[in-house]
Amino acid sequence: MTSTILTRPAGYRHVPAAQWSELASGEEVWIYEAGWGSGAGRVDEVSAHHELLWVILEPAGRRLLCGTDSIEVWAA
Repeated sequence: MTSTILTRPAGYRHVPAAQWSELASGEEVWIYEAGWGSGAGRVDEVSAHHELLWVILEPAGRRLLCGTDSIEVWAA
């Protein structure tokens, strides 16, 4: 079995930073950032006016994502 931390789960949709405010707290996400790697977790908080997203990564902990960074967010 391949870990969802390393491989984007099937059926997830790409969510550009401009649409992060549409994500809901608790929604499952998978993220990828060049130079850092990938991770799976759940949305914790979403900024309504800026491209900022707090994600609780499993098992790594909480992380702030900024839409101006080279990061991809995929949601269930």
